[in-house]
Amino acid sequence: MEMGVDRVKVVVGNTGLGYYKEVGSYDKYIDLRYIPELFMIRRDDSGINIGVAVTISKAIEVVKECNQHGFHTEENMVYKKIADHMEKVASGFIQNSASLGGNLVMAQRNHFPSDIATVLLAVGSLVNIMNGLKSEELTMEEFLRRPELDSKSILLSVKIPDWNRLMGISSGTRMNLLFETYRAAHNP
Repeated sequence: MEMGVDRVKVVVGNTGLGYYKEVGSYDKYIDLRYIPELFMIRRDDSGINIGVAVTISKAIEVVKECNQHGFHTEENMVYKKIADHMEKVASGFIQNSASLGGNLVMAQRNHFPSDIATVLLAVGSLVNIMNGLKSEELTMEEFLRRPELDSKSILLSVKIPDWNRLMGISSGTRMNLLFETYRAAHNP
């Protein structure tokens, strides 16, 4: 470590500490829970945007709401499968404390076996990152493959795309879609 350089850790729930027992310490912690923009949830024709400070349990609730209309479309089925899968991840306590962004950053930085990252990758999700003053949108695959975020970069949001729009399906098109998910990671 360079002399005079502080070690800084960005956190929301800091639940990763229970999974990865960090040996080193940090000089400063930046708590993202006090930045309202990172709790943003927005649904439009292009999909669902979820801020990275949103808890996993709240993300599950939001994705479930997209399926409440009772229509049996492929898009609703995909949202239902995402929500069902995310409900299997971790305990209720962790789901209520851990952030969606924290889970994804752990998957990217520590190769954490994240079922959430896997299912979001499968549906073509995108992430928005702020690098200095520049905003960058990446596919989930690009995000997971890139070098870990540095101190000048922060994950802002995750976008789960509208399935029909992603697949180029018009409302009158009849299609049969099979989308299944299975737990890959074990609960520690």
